[in-house]
Amino acid sequence: ATMSAGARVSMGLDGTLEAALDAAAPAMRGLRFVLLTFGNAAFSELLRNFCAHARRAGAAHVVGAVDVGAFELLRESGSPCYKTPLALATGYSLDGANSHSSGSWKAFAAMRTGEVARVVATGLDVLHIDTDVVLLRDPAPFCMCTAAARAEFGDASRFPCSALRAADVAVSSDNMGPSRSVAGGAAYHGAGTFNSGLLLFRATAAGRRFAAQWHRNVASPERGSRFWGKTSDQQASCDLLRLHRSRCEETRLHAEVRRAGVCSARGGRSYLMCGVHLSASRNLDHLPERR
Repeated sequence: ATMSAGARVSMGLDGTLEAALDAAAPAMRGLRFVLLTFGNAAFSELLRNFCAHARRAGAAHVVGAVDVGAFELLRESGSPCYKTPLALATGYSLDGANSHSSGSWKAFAAMRTGEVARVVATGLDVLHIDTDVVLLRDPAPFCMCTAAARAEFGDASRFPCSALRAADVAVSSDNMGPSRSVAGGAAYHGAGTFNSGLLLFRATAAGRRFAAQWHRNVASPERGSRFWGKTSDQQASCDLLRLHRSRCEETRLHAEVRRAGVCSARGGRSYLMCGVHLSASRNLDHLPERR
């Protein structure tokens, strides 16, 4: 009998990140882009739902299993997955309380940021994404601004993909409403809370540095720094994005791309940044940096 695609993927998954990336490679279709999410067996329904929609959309994705139960569940379903360092740790159990202040949560945040930086370092553009996101279409063409995406999201369109393609780092917002954002130049959204549920890292030198800094400021923040005492990786990413935005402003290495609502910066240690929010209506918000 012919072996199913899921069964073939399952056979190749040995728990390593390398095997999971190999399993996800066919769905990349030549694009160096992958979705990366994390979860444990307690959230098995969310993990199944995320992977089912990702497969249906044809999106290249990898799940970092936080425990062995999650890995076995995902491997059985043929979803590209691997065992994170926490899944290999003896006695670790994730406390998912909303306070995000427990020792187990901080260990998870340190692991997650480190794994994101690790995958970006392999040369892949990574969209870090929460497992409760439901994908209606593959975000890779837009994020990579492929020829097909430019036909739909060209420079004359409402949401041109070229501005996002130029960004080293992109972040989503807690504020909803693409239409209002476009009408108002995204001023309200850009001043609001950034959300690490969608974080795009390019495998550029600046993107890799940012990912490494994110991990360092979560796992081992310098005492007395603005990152000391933060309880979550989202807080650290928000502060880091705003820190580099300020550096961009201070060095005057910015050029605002008004049509797309993106503040860009080139040269030195600055970063080209924008924010993107993928809503259920398939629209996108571009979040400018405030001056």
